[in-house]
Amino acid sequence: MNTTMKKAFVVLTTVSCLMGGASIAAAEQVEIMPISAPITAVPISAPIEAVPISAPVYEIGHSNLLPSVRVYGQAAKIEEKRILLENNNENDALSSVIVNISEDTRILNAVTGMPMKLEDIRENETLYAYVGPAMTRSLPPMAHAELILAGIPADFAVPTFAEIERVTRGEDGSVVIGTNRDAEFAVTADTTLSPYLTMNIITPEMLVPGQKVLVWESAAIDGEQAANVADKVMVFPYGYKGYVSANLDGISVNGDKVELSEGEAPFAKDGQLMLPLRKVAEALGYEIKWNAETRNIEVVSGEDVLYSLKLRGTEVTTADGETRELRAAAALEGGNTFLAADDLIDLNEIKYVEQ
Repeated sequence: MNTTMKKAFVVLTTVSCLMGGASIAAAEQVEIMPISAPITAVPISAPIEAVPISAPVYEIGHSNLLPSVRVYGQAAKIEEKRILLENNNENDALSSVIVNISEDTRILNAVTGMPMKLEDIRENETLYAYVGPAMTRSLPPMAHAELILAGIPADFAVPTFAEIERVTRGEDGSVVIGTNRDAEFAVTADTTLSPYLTMNIITPEMLVPGQKVLVWESAAIDGEQAANVADKVMVFPYGYKGYVSANLDGISVNGDKVELSEGEAPFAKDGQLMLPLRKVAEALGYEIKWNAETRNIEVVSGEDVLYSLKLRGTEVTTADGETRELRAAAALEGGNTFLAADDLIDLNEIKYVEQ
């Protein structure tokens, strides 16, 4: 080893020893800090509560049906089967709409409620129309008219066409009808009740959910409006075979509670509320029969079979021989056949009423 390499080796060795000594010295100076207090467990301030399982979820489609839409304006153009209504309200999404007229459309005088003809409507006359919620995407949109009010005097309070959703009857005989127009009307002893185009006598007891009415509110009293008090109510022919309310707690048909045994209680399945077929049908005045030949359950009114279905079937056959697919397959529970509420409502042509 030459002299230069020896000197380098000595220097490196010396530096290493010095660094090692410094490290040891530093290590010897490290103090272990004592724990000042014992570690204690953190107590749970309150017991953990079990989260309750929510009730089964279901939806009744008939509770979401949209009512007819009220439109108004001047009859800008009158044709054989349609009227173009226009108004000057810039904030009205339907300031211009084509109203289609069919044989089912009622055209009534807004003051008397008596029928009118299309030929009686004058051009530029102000009209109020109640049209179906389904409209075309054309400009202007087109919709079918269920009812048109014409012959409207200036500053006249146009009556409201609505369907009754609920009826509240007081012990004093008072009646308040709630409608699908988000409006309630009090029917008093002074309210005139009249049928549409018949001589039938109408009583407050005949005002039930599903009934379509035309309501004139009372005139001003001492300069003030008697809000939501019906002066006159015109009652149209009933369009349903009855009405039903139902949830997991029970069923009522035409306002009467249906008595159910333990095996007949409603239940939710696959998003549907299932109801006992026999109990609902019998509450409506029908019979349930078993056809041994076809192995069908039949719902019968008198001698007529209204509809029939297989046990646990997914289809139903109506009186005219038409086959429909059910929203949910018929269920057999505890010896009882259950159908989805929406299927029972359609098949029996009844009105669903929220409880």
